[in-house]
Amino acid sequence: MRIPYIVGRWVSAHHHYGRQRLFAYLRDTPDTAVWVVGARRMGKTSLLRQLETLTSRPDSELVPLFWDLQGCETSGDLSAELFLAQEDVSERFAALGVDIQALEGLDALMILRRLTRILDNQGRRLLLLIDEAEALIHVARAEAAWLARLRRALQDPLQKTVIASTKLLVQLNELTADWPTSPFLFGFSLVNLWSLDQESAIALIEQRQADRQVRVDASVREEILLHTNRHPYLLQFLCQRLYCEDEAGQGYLRPPVDADLDPDHLLAGFFLIDFQHLTRLERRILLTIARRTLTTEEEVLSDLTDESPQRIRNFLWGLEKLGHVRQLYGQLTVGSEFQRRWMQETWDRLVEMTETLVAEDSIEQLLQIGRALEPTSFRTEIARIEQERNNVQRRLGVSSNGQQVELLNELERLNRLLNAARTDYEQALARQRLLASM
Repeated sequence: MRIPYIVGRWVSAHHHYGRQRLFAYLRDTPDTAVWVVGARRMGKTSLLRQLETLTSRPDSELVPLFWDLQGCETSGDLSAELFLAQEDVSERFAALGVDIQALEGLDALMILRRLTRILDNQGRRLLLLIDEAEALIHVARAEAAWLARLRRALQDPLQKTVIASTKLLVQLNELTADWPTSPFLFGFSLVNLWSLDQESAIALIEQRQADRQVRVDASVREEILLHTNRHPYLLQFLCQRLYCEDEAGQGYLRPPVDADLDPDHLLAGFFLIDFQHLTRLERRILLTIARRTLTTEEEVLSDLTDESPQRIRNFLWGLEKLGHVRQLYGQLTVGSEFQRRWMQETWDRLVEMTETLVAEDSIEQLLQIGRALEPTSFRTEIARIEQERNNVQRRLGVSSNGQQVELLNELERLNRLLNAARTDYEQALARQRLLASM
């Protein structure tokens, strides 16, 4: 029996589901540098790999290069990995006139400079996709001057940089706070990587992009969505546990039983790392919510009277953005059933944890900026989708019968994206009005 759900490794092409709005933003944004921050196993590597797949077409202005920094501790390590990354896709760059072997042994800064100039001369632009960016923290401690030069290279307008990491990367700002210009992450647009949208999550559950779809009863599907909060890893994890085949070889998902919702040791390890990446106030908020199972914002505020409501609401917003907290039946609860059970099992240990890896001030500053810019970001996205929809409508007006079905499907897809963006925009405005009234 071949289980179609993929757990524990990155996915791309037809195995990757959702994120269409985010991909459109990352491709089309005028921002030179973007930081995608997400919790463990939220799909950061898959996001970068899929973006690489989407931009690898000959007609794409962007030329992607995936740079994995895992295990790197020095500038020399980073330079070697960058050369190997380019060597892995040598055909892509050789076709554009890049002499791969001439770059061997060069410093990463020089490699990037040569690549951007060669591509720019051909009207193309390097799309640098950096994974496991937490490795830069090691470099910041030992080679701050080199890191400052790397930051300038990553924000070169001749290229586009997308960095993916956990929120631990905020340590870079703390380590580079005394730079004469500004800390490392200033100049990077912040994007949160959160759960899949409803439609994409259902498509993943039913494996709609596979050669053979999986049969899923509506009640089973709703249970999966409820327990996972549409978290891509948890969706795959639970569906893998539930997968069965009938005598004809048709795959289907059985209803979950209680034991299916228990986290294994690997999942427990991921939850622990995420908890360690929270500030002290974030932990207090999360523990307060977990203790009540279902609670309201007012109850959280009443339990944490030593903190201002505005601070709590800012950090609560950040916890929701990263999937640690969610809205359920109009109330607040822990991000998923798996996480809730893990917190119950390790409660005494979590309550006693006092050391934190990130400074509260650094996270709070990012949250304030992100929350202030959120409505503008959604408004820009709405304008972009509307323009794209108008273009499709014009093409539909002059299309032949053979093209109309495809264009109508595209129009329907854009309308769904537009409705979702408008909903997010209205919610962001409501949050801003609430803060302003305090």
